[in-house]
Amino acid sequence: MRIDNQYSTINFKTSYRKVIKPSYIMGDCYEASTYFFRKDLQWNKFFNHIIEKYQNTPKVNVFSLASSDGSEAYSIAMILISKLGEKVAKKFFPVIAVDFDRTITRNARKGFMNLSADDELRINKYTGNKLNNFFEPTNQRFLSEPMGSSGTQELLTKFKTKPILEDKVVFITEDLNTYVEKMPDKNNLIFCRNCWPYLWRTSDEFAQKLSLKTDMNSYLVVGDFDALCCPMNLKNCYGFSMSKDFQNVFDKSGSNYHDGMRTFFHKIEED
Repeated sequence: MRIDNQYSTINFKTSYRKVIKPSYIMGDCYEASTYFFRKDLQWNKFFNHIIEKYQNTPKVNVFSLASSDGSEAYSIAMILISKLGEKVAKKFFPVIAVDFDRTITRNARKGFMNLSADDELRINKYTGNKLNNFFEPTNQRFLSEPMGSSGTQELLTKFKTKPILEDKVVFITEDLNTYVEKMPDKNNLIFCRNCWPYLWRTSDEFAQKLSLKTDMNSYLVVGDFDALCCPMNLKNCYGFSMSKDFQNVFDKSGSNYHDGMRTFFHKIEED
């Protein structure tokens, strides 16, 4: 992913990425991962709520900001289709996936995804064992690059998205700081997860811009990785409130819910 003219290295043979950033928190080089249905969100509980919340809303704008290879955007699309059916879920589509890295968005548009065995298990878990409805496996299998200090490798399989997904996610190559200004200002479901440390010089400005795009009928979803950079900007400024029902979810309810023990190093219960 590339944000604010800062670069990371992407290896398309792995879902585990070595990221090189001028980060004031973690140093100049650290590693991050991406995968389907990340564990820092209660997917079933949250999307059951979303479906009820927007049942009378004719169009919901869904964004995956700093979208990387599209794992998150496709996770959103799959869980909505699985719960509602393709026709009823239509008002949530397309999911707009935005990333400034031209290489990663160009590859994402081709519709090929490298899935680990854990990815396959999570997709089946949240779609009711419908992985094969969404992806077609190819004959290409390979070991990932070594992951973390342990050097662990995992066997990955290259999959191709099926037609049911091809028009559900649209990839846009643009810097988040400029794209956010073009977003609508109501009925937004905004996923901006695990990227705030990369925005360290512009995080306040970006949070302010996001606030203008988040009305009382909108949500902002962040991730565990953001805990050190994002929450104080959001909770104490710009009108955001942390949801008491959903971890890592903010809205404009005005509840000002805050519990320090939930903010850092919490554990998401499997739903």
